[in-house]
Amino acid sequence: MPRSLTSTFLLVLMAASVVGLAVLAQDRARLEVLTPLALAAGGVLVWLWRRNDIGIGEVLLYALIFRLILILLPPSLSDDAYRYVWDGLVQVNGFNPYQYTPEDPALDAFHDDPIYENLNSKSYYTVYPPVSQGIFFFGALFYDNGWLYSYYVIKLVLVLLELCAVFLLARLVEARWAMLYAWNPLVLLETAGQAHTESVMLLFLLLTVYLARKGRGGWAAAMLAVAGWVKLYPFILLPFLWRRFQWRAVWPSAVVIALLAVPFAAPYVLPNVRSSLDLYTRLFEFNAGLYYSVKELFFLVFGPDATGGDWSKQIGPAFRVLFLVGLPVVYVLDAWYRWPLVRAFMVAIGFFLLMATTVHPWYLLSLLLLAVLLQQASWHWYWLGLFSIGTYLLYTGGPYWWFVVIGWGGWLVLAVVKHAPGAFQGIQKFRARRKFQFILPYFPRLKKPLDLLDLGAGEGYVGLAADQTFTTRVTLADVVPMNRTALPHIVYDGKKLPFDDDAFDATVLYFVLHHSEDQEQVFGEALRVSGDRVVVVESVYNKAWDRWLLTTLDTLANRLRSGGMMKDQEEHLHFRAAAAWREFFDEQGAEILAEQRRGRWIHKQALFVLAPGVDEG
Repeated sequence: MPRSLTSTFLLVLMAASVVGLAVLAQDRARLEVLTPLALAAGGVLVWLWRRNDIGIGEVLLYALIFRLILILLPPSLSDDAYRYVWDGLVQVNGFNPYQYTPEDPALDAFHDDPIYENLNSKSYYTVYPPVSQGIFFFGALFYDNGWLYSYYVIKLVLVLLELCAVFLLARLVEARWAMLYAWNPLVLLETAGQAHTESVMLLFLLLTVYLARKGRGGWAAAMLAVAGWVKLYPFILLPFLWRRFQWRAVWPSAVVIALLAVPFAAPYVLPNVRSSLDLYTRLFEFNAGLYYSVKELFFLVFGPDATGGDWSKQIGPAFRVLFLVGLPVVYVLDAWYRWPLVRAFMVAIGFFLLMATTVHPWYLLSLLLLAVLLQQASWHWYWLGLFSIGTYLLYTGGPYWWFVVIGWGGWLVLAVVKHAPGAFQGIQKFRARRKFQFILPYFPRLKKPLDLLDLGAGEGYVGLAADQTFTTRVTLADVVPMNRTALPHIVYDGKKLPFDDDAFDATVLYFVLHHSEDQEQVFGEALRVSGDRVVVVESVYNKAWDRWLLTTLDTLANRLRSGGMMKDQEEHLHFRAAAAWREFFDEQGAEILAEQRRGRWIHKQALFVLAPGVDEG
């Protein structure tokens, strides 16, 4: 596609930024300059994404170039790579990597090796799963030339596999979306820059989605099992595949899990790994927004814990329990709402990270990839990913907390902006189903399909609930265009309905008349077009403060749901007591066939089933 001069300039700026990141990331001491450069590069990338005039060929070419620029970086920002090489070294020398901690006397022969001094967590067992260990073993075969040779061999394997993921991604999404992952500064730094094993896990996660979309459930489950043996948390995604593909997905995942575990199988493996993983919920904590917030709240409200500490040992395990209890709920929601597979994966991983006490920047890569697969801008995760680069400043005494607060604070704001409207509509649909269940017993039981008018339908969810409950033909009508359903819908002037007399068997007016400028006209039209009955539900009050509360809450709720479209109706809100509604209906010549009340406290409601009165003359 033709590219504008502006995009060419931005592309040059992006390339220069990546070169700058490669230079600055050589040393942690430069992090205070690297971080704003990474944020600026992230902004340039969003600008390029918005312009949408970079072709897929260029996306892939620069994805390769950017990784080549960063691939020579040493493990300068994270020291995890030293543990990779160490685990490979002990394997090459005949030890099971899960058997001993690095400082164990059984490994004394390696304690004089230069790499030993660079290890983190020497007193903890390794937690890297079998597939990762296989890559470490391969790298350690080159250890005779020095640990750097092993490191770069491991990194080369990781980067090549991650590049495969980029090329596969380019087949699944448009160029601008592939670019949003492939050129992301965080992705570049954590894969080609620091060689985190997420590089491999992302490929198998992507293969899982690709194969599932093709209906290859068994192969998809096998790929997800491999991903789980690269990083453990993808195993929480297996139930999503099992629900979709049943036994076709269960046995392949079980076989792959077993086969890859066999080379390392020993009685001590699970206890040792579990003991190290347990530390992540008791002692380790990093960039965990929700966890930090709850811990600080507990300290402010209750002071130090019983041991004089800061509640870490209580809140961390509690979060783990909440995650284990909440995860089955996520599975149920997926089954209930039938989410797309990628969305289900995102919800589960996002929930996992929200409940985690340690959220290193590279943990976010899977969400950045999945968000791109949806081709929906999940800017809250993009924002958090970029600002998480600044959390490396913890190791240099820099403003770590600023980046935690800004990162998670921005995440919250952007998440609300993205998800609040959808969540609100979900609540509206749920309320609409309950509303319809309230009035359902009062509809005529006719042999023919019921013709129903939902007058003042708003979003149309009450009419939709009727359409889904029994044989009916539903038409929606309102004075504002708020319909969110596929049902037939007309917008009218609030006076004359464009329907013949007795056009419908019944009409529903659900919380409508108190908004009407001319209540007599609206109700009269409902009676005219209804051959059998009109069902009215209204908010009612007993005392003056009830009316004030109804007016206040109704105004706020309708501004929220309509985005200002119902502003004109605020000028003539007219609530009545139940007795006043009875009087009103009598004045309009309607006969009350049935009446019911519900709600005793904040929202009192009255239901009236009405029919045209009999003319005694």
